[in-house]
Amino acid sequence: MRRIVSVLLSLILAVTALSACGASNTKVDMTKVNSLTDLKGAKIAAQAGTFHVDAMNQIPEVKGSTYPEFADLLTAVKSGAIDGYVAEEPTAFAVCHKDNTLDYVPLKNNDTGFVATAADVGIAVGLITGSEQVAKINDILATIPAETRSALMEQMVAICAGETVTELALTSEAPANPTGVFRVAMECAYEPYNWTETEKKSVGAVAITGEGKDGLYANGYDVQIAQYIANKLGMTLEICSYEWDSLIPALQSGNVDAIIAGMSPTAEREEQIDFTDVYYESNLVVIYKK
Repeated sequence: MRRIVSVLLSLILAVTALSACGASNTKVDMTKVNSLTDLKGAKIAAQAGTFHVDAMNQIPEVKGSTYPEFADLLTAVKSGAIDGYVAEEPTAFAVCHKDNTLDYVPLKNNDTGFVATAADVGIAVGLITGSEQVAKINDILATIPAETRSALMEQMVAICAGETVTELALTSEAPANPTGVFRVAMECAYEPYNWTETEKKSVGAVAITGEGKDGLYANGYDVQIAQYIANKLGMTLEICSYEWDSLIPALQSGNVDAIIAGMSPTAEREEQIDFTDVYYESNLVVIYKK
């Protein structure tokens, strides 16, 4: 009798263990996700060194991971290594328009989605600590209506999707006699905020400056904001391409004059550099493979 009971107990424990194992490996159905709670236990990733990591960790029992570059996140989600990754909604628009195997969960900040402040999800111009340009650039940014900012983002998403845009929503005259060069750092690899073109294919594209960058152009929301600021300052714009982790060091070392790269003015970054007012703000969403 004891032997029978022992065997039965062993079977029960084995079934329980298998059930637990199966539950832990259950894949989240991303098409049915409507809130962070629905993402419980999902394998979600974020770009290292961004607020997206903090947002990712708000997901209950998340199996979180980080990747150094935006392109790495795309590769991971397409390969099935992760269920999805955190991104701004404009980025999701651009990515999903280009690749119909991808979609995104349209979460709303501080509602169905992530808890975030304007400093967390807004983006601003980064300047060296104590820069007198902060006030000047704030005055320039204040001349751009909210409707124009939204229209410009829609155009950048359209360009990323392969559509042709002939006239930009945000325009300004280039100075006849520039007083200097406005050197701006960005990744040139984060659509629709900034990207690289191997030839000047889209309206408003600007040549990338630097060794080994001949024949390369940058465009995107950040590029157009940078061009507008440079024109209003009476200066010539130069775009300098850096990896994300090198942006702030490039500014601090004096290699560039500003960072306009979809960068949020978080408290941690404000300890290193100054920021202007926010020039764009968006919801955080989760991109996934269908």
